[in-house]
Amino acid sequence: MTQEMKQYYTRRIANANRTGMVVLTYEIALQYLSDARDAKTHEEFEEAVRMARRCVEQLREALDYKYGLSFTLVRLYDFITIEMDKAIYRRDASCFEESGKILETMHDSFEKIQDQDQSAPLMQNAEAVYSGMTYGRNGANESTDGVNRGFTV
Repeated sequence: MTQEMKQYYTRRIANANRTGMVVLTYEIALQYLSDARDAKTHEEFEEAVRMARRCVEQLREALDYKYGLSFTLVRLYDFITIEMDKAIYRRDASCFEESGKILETMHDSFEKIQDQDQSAPLMQNAEAVYSGMTYGRNGANESTDGVNRGFTV
C-alpha cells in the first residue's frame, strides 16, 4: 500500500463511526489482497497477505458475541485466514480468491448499512481536515484546523 493510500485511510478513520470502521477495515484488507496479487517478489506478496490477515483478525476481535450473527462471521473469518495462510505457504494468490469474494460481499453489506448508523465518530479529538476550499496545480488543496494537539515544552 502506498503512503498516499495510508494517508487517505487515516483521514477516513479519523472521522469514522463504528460501522464506518468495519467498512474501512474491509476496504484495507481488500487493498492489501490487491497489492498481493500485484506483488513482484515473494516478500512483497507475503507482507501484503499478512497485512490483509491482520485486518481480518481485527474484524474477528471486534465481534460482539451477544448476537447470533457473530458465530457465523467468526467461522467465515476463520476460513479466510486459513486460505490466506495457504496462499503464503504455497506462494499462490489463487488460494485467496474465494476469500476475496467473501470479503467484497461482506464489505458491500456493511457499506449498505453504514448510512443507518448515526453514531458519533469513534475518535473524539481528531484533527479536522478541509479539502477543496482552494485549488492548486495538482487539484484540491487540503488544510487542517490549525489546532496544536501535541505537547509543548
